[in-house]
Amino acid sequence: MNNYFYKKINIKHIFILFTLGILSLPVIIQAVDLESDLELDYRGTDCISLLTIRDYTVLDDRNLLIWSSPKRAYFVRLFSRAWKLKSSFQIGTLSRDNWLCPYGGDALVFDSIGRGQDKISITSIRRISRDEADWLLVRFGKKDPAVEQTPTPKSLEGAEVEELN
Repeated sequence: MNNYFYKKINIKHIFILFTLGILSLPVIIQAVDLESDLELDYRGTDCISLLTIRDYTVLDDRNLLIWSSPKRAYFVRLFSRAWKLKSSFQIGTLSRDNWLCPYGGDALVFDSIGRGQDKISITSIRRISRDEADWLLVRFGKKDPAVEQTPTPKSLEGAEVEELN
């Protein structure tokens, strides 16, 4: 009987540890995701006038920058991953009016070779500064980080070394 008691406790302990391990796994995964995207804000609700869009830069299969002028950039996040986004030659927009917004069914449309057109809804659009756009380009590996050079020391008059006899 004593041996049965120890087996029962061991099985209970193993079950509890297993359950706790399974329950804590999503928390660990979420913490890793939050840490990697800590600086990014995906809650943008800005809109872009379709008449002002000049260029775009694909950051990855879900994020891109849309430029409406050299100084005005927008960080755009798509609802789902668009695997062919990086290889598409052009991107179109689908909107009910002349504004691209993250609500109202607005979407990006791009050609997918052999599959026709893919349509992906927009989750967020956030207007960002030129410095933020440069930071995003560096973060997503589209631009090399700026290397800060240390200034050369200035020579000062009267700071010569004197020899003592």
